[in-house]
Amino acid sequence: MDTKHVYRNASLEARRRQELARQRADEALRASKQGKLSPEKQIEAGFGGSRPRDGLPLAGWIVRIRMPRDAAYDEAFRALLSAATAHRSPMLDEERYVRALARLARWRPSWLRAPGAWKPRAYAAARQFSSLARHLLARYDVPALFDQAWLHAGHDAGAARGWFAHLGAGRNLRTAEHLPFPLTKMMAHHALRAPAELSVLQALRWGQVMGLGGVQRLARAVVASRLRDRLPDEPFWLTVVEFLARHPMLDPHQVGPLVDYLFAQRFEREPARVVGGTVIGGTIPQPNLSMKGRTLDSLLRQVRAWHAQLGRRRAGARELVWPPSGIAGLHRVEGEPGNQRLFLVTELLCSRELVAEGSAMRHCVATYAHSCEQGRSAIFSLRVDAGAGLERRLTIDVNVKARTIVEARGRFNAPAQPLDQRILRAWAVQARLTIAPYALGTRWG
Repeated sequence: MDTKHVYRNASLEARRRQELARQRADEALRASKQGKLSPEKQIEAGFGGSRPRDGLPLAGWIVRIRMPRDAAYDEAFRALLSAATAHRSPMLDEERYVRALARLARWRPSWLRAPGAWKPRAYAAARQFSSLARHLLARYDVPALFDQAWLHAGHDAGAARGWFAHLGAGRNLRTAEHLPFPLTKMMAHHALRAPAELSVLQALRWGQVMGLGGVQRLARAVVASRLRDRLPDEPFWLTVVEFLARHPMLDPHQVGPLVDYLFAQRFEREPARVVGGTVIGGTIPQPNLSMKGRTLDSLLRQVRAWHAQLGRRRAGARELVWPPSGIAGLHRVEGEPGNQRLFLVTELLCSRELVAEGSAMRHCVATYAHSCEQGRSAIFSLRVDAGAGLERRLTIDVNVKARTIVEARGRFNAPAQPLDQRILRAWAVQARLTIAPYALGTRWG
């Protein structure tokens, strides 16, 4: 049958279209087979040093990841890739696992067993990686949450990999090097039993809260606040956690605002501004702030007063402007014509926009101006237009380096509603972001 001829007879035309579709499918299959190399050949291409052609993702990842001119590292990395290839591991289909294998290769001097002796007992990439990491570095049990040390980059990731090996050798977490703060026996106990979805640093903070007698709902609020990260002057923050643990009836939603207030008062310089012809500000408000002698009621009153004054204070400050983070926003239309809604996720790129967002949403996102200017955070606003103009729905904080949504909060500190969560997840997939635990259930200050 001539597939180029259009037949008037309906039956013949249907047969022609079926034959044409079959021919195109066969051509696509042949092209796919010709353009795709086996994992073994892609590994060779990746270590060949030249830029591989399109359609070879594994080879391209290897070229980008490899440490140049390091024969011992190359040998270790090859051995791990070969072990994964021998078991047709799905780890080779995801760049993050290939990068994690590269990080394991840097620990070659500490390997306890050869990669070739590894035998996975599960098919899922996450479980296979967990098994391989323990095959290489652990004689004793290591909690699953410590796998994140290999899957993520960041300031504390190197230290966390050391903690993985430390625990795998059967040593006590308390004696690990480069911990952000000292741990008591009880703190270490709870840290090792923290929820698996937490980051490693969050798990340590969880252990700190629980070890001081705090309850789980307080621990969840603490790890969702600024205390999820390593902070300056950890001895001071220990007194803060002790203060919080002494007040088990404190509304968990007050923890984030309280921590933001203490951080701003003790560590952040106020922007300089001119009032009545005199330059004021530019200093840290309370550099010697202490928790000694404070009551919960007085502290919460100070938080509320600071919150109320924040917008006015920022309005008179020098405007800060920063470049886009490189994280794409969202333009999403849902529904049929006549009943459509428009969803936008837009990055806020100056302190004036943060002030406007905080004023409209009644929270203290304006305090993040310096973090945005320094490239640590990117603040986005989720808005919807259902026919009455754009309505602000959610303010979103993204850790730029980790490409992780760490906080998302609505008007008057409300947690994200189901509609907002659905759009947020769709944006995260499109922008290749992850969503941190508890990001959708906590509140701004």
